Amino acid sequence: MPIYLKAPAHQNGGPDGQGWNRVSLGSLAGDQCALRPRDYSHLQESQDTRRARYGGYGPCVTGGNCEACPIFRAAPSTLSSLDDRVLVRVHPRDGHLYLMSRPEDGWASLAKRWTWQDLARLDGWEIGRRHRDEHGDGFWLNRCTAA
Repeated sequence: MPIYLKAPAHQNGGPDGQGWNRVSLGSLAGDQCALRPRDYSHLQESQDTRRARYGGYGPCVTGGNCEACPIFRAAPSTLSSLDDRVLVRVHPRDGHLYLMSRPEDGWASLAKRWTWQDLARLDGWEIGRRHRDEHGDGFWLNRCTAA
């Protein structure tokens, strides 16, 4: 399972054949960790990191030594809820995540702030469909049921 995502190497070739090519700012960001997603699509990829590709994740904090990584070694997050579905809203200005207790109330509902990284390591819940209403964007978390 790839967790350590190495930054793409610079290619000296270019469209003119003399090494003149466009600079990719993404390649300047450094190596990334597939356990640190930054948006919904990468959160889904982080559930099975075999699909993970460079870009859209947070930086690697151990230089590729996954065995010593505090994120990899941390216990999975847990969520206690009375409902089997929880709406996660993405704040429109800052992109922070909020788990809503009463989604129908919009932003007036009580909410608990979470991070993309904590949701990637959430135990007992699966990432559900995207959700959009008059209050903004989000997605559902669905409780896993025992088979």
